[in-house]
Amino acid sequence: MTRILNISVGIIFALITQQALASSDETYKYSGGDGTDLTMHVFVPEESKHSGKAVIFYFGGGWRVGSPEQFFPFCLALKARGIACFAPDYRVSSRQGTDAIDALHDAQSAYQWVVSKVDKFGVSKSQIYVGGGSAGGHLAAAVAMIPSKSITRAPAGMLLFNPGVDIGRSARIQGLFRNQAEQYSPIEYVRPSLPGAWIVHGKADEVVPYSTVVDFCQRMDLAGNACELLGFDDAGHGFFNARRPAYDEVLSALLAHLDK
Repeated sequence: MTRILNISVGIIFALITQQALASSDETYKYSGGDGTDLTMHVFVPEESKHSGKAVIFYFGGGWRVGSPEQFFPFCLALKARGIACFAPDYRVSSRQGTDAIDALHDAQSAYQWVVSKVDKFGVSKSQIYVGGGSAGGHLAAAVAMIPSKSITRAPAGMLLFNPGVDIGRSARIQGLFRNQAEQYSPIEYVRPSLPGAWIVHGKADEVVPYSTVVDFCQRMDLAGNACELLGFDDAGHGFFNARRPAYDEVLSALLAHLDK
C-alpha cells in the first residue's frame, strides 16, 4: 500500500515552530549541497566530560519549513552527558525555493562536515549518530542508508522521531522529489549491514502512519539489522518535542539508548 506523508503547513507550524529553550555554544558555516553557506549549531561538552559520541539532528518540517531550534533542548541534554550535538540548518522550499533532494544533499554535506571536524570537537568518527524528526528523520535515514559518493563513512546509528522512512508515491511527494520518490525512500534501501535504528513514534500519528515504521523495522530485522521501535499509545505527530507531555520520557529513552 502506498504511504503518504500528508503534512500541512498548519500542522508543521503547530508542532515544530516553538520558542527555543536553549542556545548553541557556537555556530559555524558549512557548505551545502550547492556550495551555499549554511549554519551549523554546535553544542560541545566540557573537555573532561567528552564521551567521544556525537549526534547530528535534522529538524522536521516537510522539507518546506522548520528550524534547527527544534532539537536544541535535546542537544543541551546530550551535552550534559558528554555527547557533542550538531543541529544544521538546511535549505527548505519556503525560504530558498528548493526541494527535498536539495535538502538531502545539504544533510549529506552536514554529516561530512562533522566527520571532517572530529578532532576539533573531541568526537570519534565511529560514534557519530544521525537523527531527526518527520522529514528530518527521513533525511537522517537517507544519509545512513542511501548510497552516496559524498558519504565516506557510515554513521554509528539512526535516532528517528516519527520519521518518514516510507515516503510513498503521491503526486505531492513526487513533486518534492522531482518524480523520483522511489529513489529517495529509505525503506527501499533496507539491506544487511546497515547502521541500527532507534525509533520513537506515536501510534495515533495521522501524518506519518505508525504502520510505516512497523514495516520498516520488520524489514530491518529480516535483513539482520538492529531496529528498536518505541510506540507511544494515543500520541500524534510531534509528540516528542520539548514542552510536550512525553518529552521527558522520550529523552530518558534516548539517553539510555546512547549509554549502551
